[in-house]
Amino acid sequence: MTHTPLTPTLQTIITKPLGSYRDEAILHETLKRRLTKKEYKVLVQLVEGLPPLEDLMTKLSLDSERYEHIVASLHKKLNSDRIKRELFE
Repeated sequence: MTHTPLTPTLQTIITKPLGSYRDEAILHETLKRRLTKKEYKVLVQLVEGLPPLEDLMTKLSLDSERYEHIVASLHKKLNSDRIKRELFE
């Protein structure tokens, strides 16, 4: 299994993985399709650390409560069986 920047972050979010992760490009494509724009941007920020959190929150017009809500929603979605099946081979 090749570890990409996205995979370790997904491993911390997803409980009960279903095997090995798909290719990085497929993961990004699937996540972009399945998540809202804000959820996807928050996930990318969690993975890469860029842009800095404060800049992202300003750009997306989020307060800390809304940001936490999006992160919780992200965890819930990524652990749903339907989306999980698309992330694993």
